[in-house]
Amino acid sequence: MRKEIIQHTKMTSDLAGHLTKSLLDIVDSLRSHGVSHYVDLPQIIVCGSQSSGKSSTLESISGIAFPTAEGLCTRFATELILRRGDKPEIKVHIQPSVNRSNEERARLSAFAGNAKDQDDFPRVVEAAKEAMGLTGSEGAKIFSTDVLRIESTSPSAPNLTLVDLPGLFGASDKNQSDDDAALVQDLVVSYMRQRRSIILAVVAADNPFANQPVTKFARDIDPSGSRTLGLITKPDKIYEGSDSERYYVELAQNLNVNLTLGWHVLRNRSHTTANDTTEERDEREAEFFANSAWSALDLSQLGVESLRARLRKILWKQIQTELPGVKAEVQSGIKDCRTKLAQLGKARSTTREKHTYLQRISSHLSKLVRAAIDGVYADHFFESFPGQQDAFERRLRAHVQKILAEYAEQMRVDGHALEIVEDGLDPTRSSRRRYTMREDFLQVVKVLMVECRGRELPGTYNPLVIGDLFARQSKPWEAITQNLVEQIHQAAANNFHKIVSEICDENTSSRLMKGHIQPALYRLRQDLKNKVDELLKPHLSIHPITYNDYLTETVQDIQTKRHDRRFDELALAACGYTSENAPDSHDYDDDNIEGGIDLKNILSLLKEGTRPNVEEYSASLAADVAAAYYQVALKKFIDDVSVNAIETCLIQRLPEVFCPDVVWEFTEEDVERLGSEDDNTVKERNEATKKLAILEEGLKDLDAFVARSSVYAAALE
Repeated sequence: MRKEIIQHTKMTSDLAGHLTKSLLDIVDSLRSHGVSHYVDLPQIIVCGSQSSGKSSTLESISGIAFPTAEGLCTRFATELILRRGDKPEIKVHIQPSVNRSNEERARLSAFAGNAKDQDDFPRVVEAAKEAMGLTGSEGAKIFSTDVLRIESTSPSAPNLTLVDLPGLFGASDKNQSDDDAALVQDLVVSYMRQRRSIILAVVAADNPFANQPVTKFARDIDPSGSRTLGLITKPDKIYEGSDSERYYVELAQNLNVNLTLGWHVLRNRSHTTANDTTEERDEREAEFFANSAWSALDLSQLGVESLRARLRKILWKQIQTELPGVKAEVQSGIKDCRTKLAQLGKARSTTREKHTYLQRISSHLSKLVRAAIDGVYADHFFESFPGQQDAFERRLRAHVQKILAEYAEQMRVDGHALEIVEDGLDPTRSSRRRYTMREDFLQVVKVLMVECRGRELPGTYNPLVIGDLFARQSKPWEAITQNLVEQIHQAAANNFHKIVSEICDENTSSRLMKGHIQPALYRLRQDLKNKVDELLKPHLSIHPITYNDYLTETVQDIQTKRHDRRFDELALAACGYTSENAPDSHDYDDDNIEGGIDLKNILSLLKEGTRPNVEEYSASLAADVAAAYYQVALKKFIDDVSVNAIETCLIQRLPEVFCPDVVWEFTEEDVERLGSEDDNTVKERNEATKKLAILEEGLKDLDAFVARSSVYAAALE
């Protein structure tokens, strides 16, 4: 029974180890494919100032002696992959920067160096530097944005991956310039900003904390300290019992700069102990911590062995947490690439290929335009989200409806030149120049009646007076309607721009908009303006004509309301009551006793107040008929503009602007002018194709890992 338990425990441990290794391997595989150029990957990045002890730290963790003979610290990012295996082996590769040309990428990717043992490792690294252009001629680079990839396998190696970055520095010298300092800082900060990176911030105890910028960058980028682990090196280089020692001990205890992941302390080899074996190095470190102020710290914060375990645990947790997000971003990136490649289309050099491309675009565009004007928003192009700024620009029918509703309201409120305010009522307009009292307006009408006098008998008026009054009141129509034309034209142009930008590349979009669509929309706008002028002309130049009985009903309504107001004014003056508040009956006697009603006075006032005045009546009737006709004409004009002009002359003709029939009639010159691709399009297609291949390869790895993980998880159960 005990033997079975031991065997089961061993099997479980082995499976867990395989799962941990698989987690690390999948991220390393994604990085080797170049996925890290497009998606942030979980990783531990080693950052610090030059001579802060980064290289010695890596040597302690990995057991690999990194060459430092030239007196210049790391000149490129180094990805250190440590894996446990039976056969000791070190492989070195170069992952080219995205800024490299295709030829350089091919040359650097082909570099492969194998070190048989530790003594052979410096030679391989120097060969890699030479390949990256960091050695040789006087014009050689000092730093590189390429990544040196070191894969080390040994029986004692921890399953761990680290990315070592060049050391930060401020002062230039003969070996490194101020520009180099800026380049290194930008590189380090760019890695720090990757939200899935765990920052191992290395600070040297023999250098004042304030002089080491790494923690400032880390706190600026990761203010909560949730993904920063602080590492204090060279604790043996400060005097025992000194203020510096107390300061760094408190720092390690998280009492100064608080980090969620905490701090760790490491004592590495010095110049005098450079030849120590790994065992001797570890013994010296343990003895130092046991007999110094650093013994106040927990053992899990001290020494290289606990650091390896700590880093493994942190990285494993980070990968396990972030891998689903990585996969989602890879899938999203693949979708974006495919959309981009669909926009760019296939490479086209012949007239036939260009014509086919334009046919495809025209078919897709006319379909989307038709959907936009029909208000059928099923295509993903019309997707709308809360707070989206361009929803109306995409959903053209909704946009047009909104513009026309606002136009109708503006015509109702501002379409008449003057507001005629009935006596006793208040104006709705604030500017005195934009309204007049009816009493004053009737004087204007009387003057106009004299000016328009024809063969009509005295006391009547010439019907042309109605036309003059209407023409004066409807003057704002033209400006308001022309503004509507511009709004509708702009809405259509914006809709086309959105659609074209969605379905084709920037070069083709620009050519189509400038070379064909905008001129076509300009012609439609001109047709629309001509139609508006046609609809407006009868209202401005022909005598009023209508057979709509709404005219007489409106006149009746206007006069009835005025009569009722006047009647109530007279009644209120005569007896203190109106038709609204008078009691049902009154008691009075023939002697007009106090409290009764003077019926004679009431009748006299009513007679006087309702006695007709022919001249006043004619002017009043002309004003009322003109007002009623204005209401009839306004409603008809708004509908005519909306249907016969906007809808017929522009909206319904939009799908024909760039449809397959139009493309079919293109000449070779038209096809060449609109369908050719520029160098930038070729470059974008190549980049999108390369990115798609990288992400698809990465997705295959992720899917394979998920399958393996399911097997391991089932076995563990």
